[in-house]
Amino acid sequence: MADKFEHNHPGQDEPRAHGETHHENRIVDLNTAPEDVIADLPMVGSDRAKDVMRERPFKSWDEVEQIEGFGKGMIDDLKSGGAQIDQAD
Repeated sequence: MADKFEHNHPGQDEPRAHGETHHENRIVDLNTAPEDVIADLPMVGSDRAKDVMRERPFKSWDEVEQIEGFGKGMIDDLKSGGAQIDQAD
């Protein structure tokens, strides 16, 4: 099973090559998405989703990176998992 990456959320059973975007067609706005959708992003889960919701709105990824447990690698995982920050006023 070395070729299969398990993320324990919808879509995990679809074949993926390491490094591919896990949710190619999904866009999740961290400023407006509900908790369960944020929690489904790679490496997030329920506790981190609550932290995101408590700290929003975000104007930049630098602000997201200031949340405890959200380093540069985590930000890269979020982006590749479909997360974005809508900066509309």
